Amino acid sequence: MGELRESLLKSELQKEIETARDLESRGKTKQAGSHYMRAATIYRKLAIVSPKNRTENLFSNASQYESLGAAIQTTRPQDRADSEEVIDSMIVYEKPSTTWEDIGGLTDAKKSIRESIILPFIENKPPFVESPKTILLYGPPGTGKTLLAKAASNTLNANFFEARASALLSKYFGESGKLISALFQKAKEMQPAIIFMDEIDSIVLSRKSDMNEATRRVIAQLLTEIEGFNSKREDRIIFMAATNKPWDLDDALVSRFSRRIYVPLPDQEAKESIFKIHLCGAKLDSLKVSDLAKNSNLYSGRDIANLCREAIMHMVREQNPKLEDLTHKDIENYVLNYRSLTESDFKKAFEKTKPVTDQNTVNKYLEWEKSLCA
Repeated sequence: MGELRESLLKSELQKEIETARDLESRGKTKQAGSHYMRAATIYRKLAIVSPKNRTENLFSNASQYESLGAAIQTTRPQDRADSEEVIDSMIVYEKPSTTWEDIGGLTDAKKSIRESIILPFIENKPPFVESPKTILLYGPPGTGKTLLAKAASNTLNANFFEARASALLSKYFGESGKLISALFQKAKEMQPAIIFMDEIDSIVLSRKSDMNEATRRVIAQLLTEIEGFNSKREDRIIFMAATNKPWDLDDALVSRFSRRIYVPLPDQEAKESIFKIHLCGAKLDSLKVSDLAKNSNLYSGRDIANLCREAIMHMVREQNPKLEDLTHKDIENYVLNYRSLTESDFKKAFEKTKPVTDQNTVNKYLEWEKSLCA
């Protein structure tokens, strides 16, 4: 009897959510809000008849839909239009030119991402094959998480929404929930699309007791939006997020990601590839890329890029000692002097450019990764 009741409630829940979304898409927000409220009530009923390990998530879902229902009933059409304008001005959506070959190393991460993004777009597949639409990339700063997201968008020829935290966290904080809703609606209109939210930890921190109510509403809105498109097989949208601090994320959000992919610091082979990318066209004087890679322990891809730039600039300054004195007329005819990069150039660069990540932090990522499997 319990299983039958649960099945009927799930069927009723799906019907209420689909009806609410349909009404919302047609601008009938008051009616849509009522159906979202009914969905919240059904979630609470499900929580009562479900096993204890699912109760917390179900009550959380109920609160989210209740908040959405209340918010949408008080949202005027002009408010939605204003949110659309903000999204247009603050969200970068484009079809990136970044390819997988532009990213040195990260073989395992690339493979996992490519599998994850391709499956949802294959229509002819059995129902038991999982199609993840939510991917969390986590790892040290500068390891290439944003580049991986852009390469994924290139593979799918999809519109790319790079949702910056600073853009979504409106100074009028109550507007942040509306901006998140408008972002997902825009992606639906322009699908196939990838929404990439970098530094998601700055938006969705763990819900501690001292968190203000406005932040809670932003988290609830994001969770609702993710759950919404995750449940619709026909939507050709993938939500990707990146964080340098996965342990600070809200547990409910982490559980919403179908795939959680670690993007580590580059290994020896990857570092050599990254050095070759950033030193392309430059000549090395008795220097080996393999030696540079060995000496760059704990350096991320971004750290290596900065290191190469600093070595090149040391050479440029030495060969062009009066460069800063050139006038605009001199610049037109000036030919830059250069030479091969030497050990001295990189010695100076290593002195100025240090890795951002230490070994203790790397260990913390590995411990968090293990906790996901516990």
